[in-house]
Amino acid sequence: MTKKVLVAYATRYGSTKDIADKIAQILTEDGYDADSKNILDITQTDEYGAVIAGSAIQMGKWLPEAKDFMQTFKSHLNRVPLFVFSCGITLNKPDENVIRKAYFSTDEIKQYVSPKETGLFAGKLDTSLLSDSDKDLVVLAKPECGDFRDYDEVKKWVLKIESEYLR
Repeated sequence: MTKKVLVAYATRYGSTKDIADKIAQILTEDGYDADSKNILDITQTDEYGAVIAGSAIQMGKWLPEAKDFMQTFKSHLNRVPLFVFSCGITLNKPDENVIRKAYFSTDEIKQYVSPKETGLFAGKLDTSLLSDSDKDLVVLAKPECGDFRDYDEVKKWVLKIESEYLR
C-alpha cells in the first residue's frame, strides 16, 4: 500500500482547495498519510509515493501554476501513481460537450505526465468573491451561481483510486 500521498491543488477562489482537502481527509480516514497543499507552496515531491493534483478550470484550461507544477516535477510524477482532477462551475450540468471540454483542460499537462485517472468535479461560484476581470467573464459566460460540489462523487473517485492503484 502506498502510504504517503500528496494532494496538490491550484485554486482561485477556494473550491478546488476544498475538494483537495476532502480528498486528503478521505485518504487519511482510510489509513494513508495524506497532505493537501497549494501547488504554489510545494518545493519538492520526493517523499510521496503517489500524487493527486487538481486545478480549477479557467478559460478551458488548468491554471498556469498547475501546468508549471507538472512541468517542474514531471520526473517524480512519472515514477509514482499520478491522478488528476479538474474543478469547474460548468460541471454542475455536465452534458457531453461540457465533459469533453473538461477533459480537454488536462491535455496541456499530458505533454509532461501521464495520469492514471482523471476526475471531473463541479465547483462553486460566488460572484462576490470574484476579481473585476473574472466578473467580466461571468457576465459573458452567464454560468449558474451556487455551490455544486458533490462530495459523494469525490469520495467515489477516491475509493476507486484506492482500490485500483494504492492498495
